Amino acid sequence: MHISRLASSLILLLVITTGLLAQTKAPKEDKNLEFKPVPYINYSRTGGFFIGAVPMAMFRANKNDTISPKSMAGLAGVYSTEGNWASVVFSKIFLNEDRWRFTGGGGVGMNGFQFYMDDISEFVDYTTDIDFLMVKAERRIYKNLFTGLRYAYRKTETNTAISPDPDETTFNSLAISFSNDERDNVYYPFSGSILDINFNTTPEFFDNEFVTQKIEINFNKFLAIKETDVLALRGKLGIGIGDLAFEQQFIVGQLDIRGYTEGKYRGNNIATLQGEYRWNFRERMGIVGFAGLATIWESINTADNGKLLPGVGAGFRFTAFPDNHLNIGLDAAVGDGDWGIYFRIGESF
Repeated sequence: MHISRLASSLILLLVITTGLLAQTKAPKEDKNLEFKPVPYINYSRTGGFFIGAVPMAMFRANKNDTISPKSMAGLAGVYSTEGNWASVVFSKIFLNEDRWRFTGGGGVGMNGFQFYMDDISEFVDYTTDIDFLMVKAERRIYKNLFTGLRYAYRKTETNTAISPDPDETTFNSLAISFSNDERDNVYYPFSGSILDINFNTTPEFFDNEFVTQKIEINFNKFLAIKETDVLALRGKLGIGIGDLAFEQQFIVGQLDIRGYTEGKYRGNNIATLQGEYRWNFRERMGIVGFAGLATIWESINTADNGKLLPGVGAGFRFTAFPDNHLNIGLDAAVGDGDWGIYFRIGESF
């Protein structure tokens, strides 16, 4: 059953991509507004076959401002054969010659997943109903240096197979960020780098049940190869301070290190390294190959502390928005005893 779903998703993606290639030509001039009804197709070992739509628009918030990158806004509606679903709105706005950057998003959904318990040597299923809202404002303070403030609200209700009562938790968090952004393109960098440092807190004065802090440091480096290709490198360090809630923990296999979809490795701290080669063999088509390592500590299972977790894979890319080289694509990756299929809008980093 899983093999047939996977084959169907791959065939459907190929048909849609072929249609886009046949119907869409690269614009001859910079358009102020571009709209694309991007389809969403994915497969997860825990969530099943996902299908949905992500209508997106790219535009200039001020048509006279040619220095700011184009802004983006969209909707997403996704449903899976295992009952997972999500409805989301999102936006990224660039203003005043890229002196201001605003990010926002919100939505509702239900996610069915699992975690591994050494005590019983089994995976435990759980479902989480989620309502969330996030707004972030960033200001350029000197050359390529930005500072920002983010507020996030998240309400979760988690039901596990080993507990008769649901666990309801509300998180109100604040985050301060600093980033040095030297990329030549925010959507598809050919050169440059970006360093992000984020301090996130769920403070007591917001009536949070879990008063915790998290520090996340991300560094991405991009090297142009042969004028058309890119070597992308990424390092991440995530540190939890205090008694993190289950929903706040880091999980190997989300944004970093593809190839892990079972949710087996999770804990209060994480470190990852990865590299990706992006081969643009035609004007609007490309192939990527990637590999990386991850490790966690203060894991829910002590045997996983410090374990090196490799991931390797490859994927296909199609440029949906040529003006900004914004890609959609599909990745396949293998980890240590695990694997995954990933539909992408934009790059992994």
